[in-house]
Amino acid sequence: MKNFGKTIKIFLVDGEPNGRMTCELSNWTGKALKIPRKKIKESSDRPELENTGIYILFGKSDKSENKELAYIGEAEGIYKRLNQHLSAKDFWNEALIFVSKDENLNKAHIKYLESRLHEIAIKVNRYDLENGNNPTRSIISESDQA
Repeated sequence: MKNFGKTIKIFLVDGEPNGRMTCELSNWTGKALKIPRKKIKESSDRPELENTGIYILFGKSDKSENKELAYIGEAEGIYKRLNQHLSAKDFWNEALIFVSKDENLNKAHIKYLESRLHEIAIKVNRYDLENGNNPTRSIISESDQA
């Protein structure tokens, strides 16, 4: 079976490689956004952040010199939730967000994805996790899981 290439489209929102960026993969209905902590407030101009999605906060760990710290979360309004984390969580300096371009992610989908990401993060053991407990996994159809 031949593997076919994929096109990744990266858009530097602020024209800077260390600023905000969006990423889209050809033939994928999702969209990824990377936003530095210092740019969260000015990201109210990003309509996709009003959507349902999952996010990972990345930053320095006080627990380990070898690993950074991550927090995996989900929200029905990503922008509002990230703003709450500005005052509630000090460790992070960057957020990675995943939303659907066609608004096809519902609460069950994001709870499932949050749980899977948490499970994978534990297995890979690359980051210390800031999550206080294991996220519950929603039951979704086999096709949605795939």
